[in-house]
Amino acid sequence: QAILAQAVRVRAAATQRTRMAVSAAMAQRRARLLARLAAAAGLATVATSSWLFRSPISFAFPASLAVTESVLVDGLKFAVANARSDGSAVTMYASGHNIPEKVRLKEPKGMKVLMLKKMPTTHLTIEEIMQRITTVLIRNIGLTVSRQPLSTVRLMKMIGLRGGQLKYSGRMNYGEMKPALSLLQSQKVICKIMSWPDSTWEIHEAFREFGVPPISMDDREPWKMASILKFERVKPPKYGPINGVYREPKYPDIAKR
Repeated sequence: QAILAQAVRVRAAATQRTRMAVSAAMAQRRARLLARLAAAAGLATVATSSWLFRSPISFAFPASLAVTESVLVDGLKFAVANARSDGSAVTMYASGHNIPEKVRLKEPKGMKVLMLKKMPTTHLTIEEIMQRITTVLIRNIGLTVSRQPLSTVRLMKMIGLRGGQLKYSGRMNYGEMKPALSLLQSQKVICKIMSWPDSTWEIHEAFREFGVPPISMDDREPWKMASILKFERVKPPKYGPINGVYREPKYPDIAKR
């Protein structure tokens, strides 16, 4: 009986040691994860300040990050709240709900490309598309329509392309949308802000330098004043890039030869 009791006590002690080792390993792993998040959020320098050293963690840990879990979490929340505008992937991932300025506005119901492709096909000319693109981008000055520059797909939906004209205008060198954008770009009416992952557009600074032409602000008749917009060129050139700027030759006599 004495031998059996001794074996039971040894086994209980070993089990207790195993449980303590597992708990310590889990606590150390969690503290390391918190330390990495803190360092990613910009707390590497804050962690060494004196107010963080009120009660160090009992297990072995780097001295520069030997802080309590609650203090570290509070500091991490403070750093994340003050670093939302940095755009760091780790910071934004740990920031919870996004601020309203970063959330994309919801599009009206039924404005999905898959639905608009099934509607009757429109037949807008290149000049009409150029006028409508300019009207929409003028309305978006100051990001009033959208919280970011408008992409090509969203422009196609907003200017009224439907059916086959919307379905095939997204392809390179086909349809009327690409030539219209390139012609406006060559005349410095619009400029490309981003080309990846989606091309986004805004009004060119040279076009809005001395003010922009009047447009209709009525949602029921958005193209009421679009016809007053006139452009130097509304037909793509036969040769060369459409968005290129064609200048007079520096030496015309040599060019003729």
